[in-house]
Amino acid sequence: MNFQKLFQEFPPVKTEEWLALIQKDLKGADFEKKLVWQTEEGFKVQPFYRKEDLNGKEDLTSNLPGVFPFTRSTRKLVNDWSIRQDIDSSDIETAKILASEAIANGVSSIGFVIQNKTSGRKGIPIQSKADLEKLLSDIPLAETTVHFVAEELSPEIYSWLPKSQNIVGGLGYDPIRILARHGRSGGHGIKSLSPILQETANKWPHFRALTVHSSTFSDAGATIVQELAFTLSLGAEYLFQLSEAGIDPAVSNSQTLFQFTIGPDYFLQIAKFRAARTLWSEIFRSYSSETGEKSLPFITAETSRFNFGIYDVYNNLLRGTTEAMSAAIGGCEIISVLPFDHLLHPGDSFSLRIARNIQLLMKHESYLDKVVDPASGSYYLESLTENLIEKAWDLFCDIEEEGGFTSSLKSGKIQSRIKDSRKQKEENYSTRKSILLGTNQYPNLKDRIEVSELNKSIRMKPLESVSGEEVCEAIPDFFAGDSLEHIRKKTEDWEKANSRKLKVLLLPLGDLKMQKARAIFVLNFLGCAGFEVIDPGSFASSENVIAQIKELKPDGIVFCSADEEYPNWVKEILPQTSKQSIRIALIAGYPKDKIEELNALGITGYIHAKSNLLETLSDLQKKLGFQ
Repeated sequence: MNFQKLFQEFPPVKTEEWLALIQKDLKGADFEKKLVWQTEEGFKVQPFYRKEDLNGKEDLTSNLPGVFPFTRSTRKLVNDWSIRQDIDSSDIETAKILASEAIANGVSSIGFVIQNKTSGRKGIPIQSKADLEKLLSDIPLAETTVHFVAEELSPEIYSWLPKSQNIVGGLGYDPIRILARHGRSGGHGIKSLSPILQETANKWPHFRALTVHSSTFSDAGATIVQELAFTLSLGAEYLFQLSEAGIDPAVSNSQTLFQFTIGPDYFLQIAKFRAARTLWSEIFRSYSSETGEKSLPFITAETSRFNFGIYDVYNNLLRGTTEAMSAAIGGCEIISVLPFDHLLHPGDSFSLRIARNIQLLMKHESYLDKVVDPASGSYYLESLTENLIEKAWDLFCDIEEEGGFTSSLKSGKIQSRIKDSRKQKEENYSTRKSILLGTNQYPNLKDRIEVSELNKSIRMKPLESVSGEEVCEAIPDFFAGDSLEHIRKKTEDWEKANSRKLKVLLLPLGDLKMQKARAIFVLNFLGCAGFEVIDPGSFASSENVIAQIKELKPDGIVFCSADEEYPNWVKEILPQTSKQSIRIALIAGYPKDKIEELNALGITGYIHAKSNLLETLSDLQKKLGFQ
């Protein structure tokens, strides 16, 4: 029998040879500019990776799953995870029905979002022990893990839990998050956390009282490196302060749950979870010599809120799917997929069913739970993991030098870093360097918001002032499409107030290739503001255009043609429309040498690839008379 190695007859190819071939195909174009991209985190991603890119850290691929520092996984044999579903109904009875439906249809972990002042979400109105008992009355606690999103009400919820039953799950209490979100602690801190943690450690060893939320940072605009560094720094702060309060680090770790937000950067998110386990294991080792089971980080994941849109909401199904895949491949213990329309209203039976089915498909049809660390051995993902570890560790050390997480938070240094990254993200979405499909590119022009109050518009209510409380600058929420969605909602409000749609007529003229390309560009551009953009296909003459304007009476017109043709078309058409309803006359493109002439002829603006979408649409609304 021949035991020759597969492909033995093919000689190895050196990296230099690959690069030479690529450079040849580029035909002299710059390799760095064409094929290398830079992440928000500041490191470069290459178009291909080889073993030497591991920089001598080949042990990353040989470490066994379930072995310190747990880069590959905290589990040894399988990649199974718990499917969690959060219920945020505004009444107890509906919440009970939806929770029972979820449990009967494949969900093993239920999260109850309790009405509170910190999460910025609607929730279940639990105001007494009787209310909580009613909520839990139909939940099989022996078979289902139960989590709470109660924020500042966590101590009350804990005091009302049925102490006679063994409960598995988590309290979701993160007192320093309350300080970060509100800018004041409201009396929440280690003093309110430590007695709960001590009691649960003795009574309910599988009920984790402390949750460290990465959404505090990621949903405020932080980069992945910042999210990692700040979240782990916050975890280290809890370890230190709880140790000072007399709680053993191993006990604290056994009672800690890291809940990470899953962002849209697919491969970077996979690497993020691997990096988080590695870093936390090393951080914990500095507090304890334990490198076995007691040092295991318990990591859960929830799809993000910041990059979900309120328009064309079915796109959110795709976002939630790829994000959940990142978390599964990244080796998370619990995954929660938020309903695709959760920014519009609390999850209902339909949207919750679709959300949990995403995970059921991942398990039962894609088998992502069968292989431990399927990312292992990919030079690309191993390199991304190492890059994130290095960058996040550097930032973590900077925070430690600033006195630790709380000191850095109170000084405003953490907030300042997040502001910088948030500003860059806002600019990227406004200029469409970053795409949010359905919001800043390819909008659904027929889509309208039918609800009176958006779920994401529920702002945090201020905490009551408490004597001697800690204070800092608050960290606000960030939604990628917020500003553009606000512009689109203003258009809808204008339409309702005026009992008609705001119409913009495209004028495709002259050069066929240019008119079609520019008409499509403008259709998408103006559609992001919710304008009704009418594309007639093509006009053969100025007379046809003038007749169409008289018939449709549009609020604005956009000339779509070749640069050199614009002056003639504008001269022939614009003077004939002076008595019409037209308030804006735009040019698709930016013919530099003809701007002065076109402005003198009455052109009020230009739409082109370098236009800032947000600024341009806002300016157009002002010209159209929007308040």
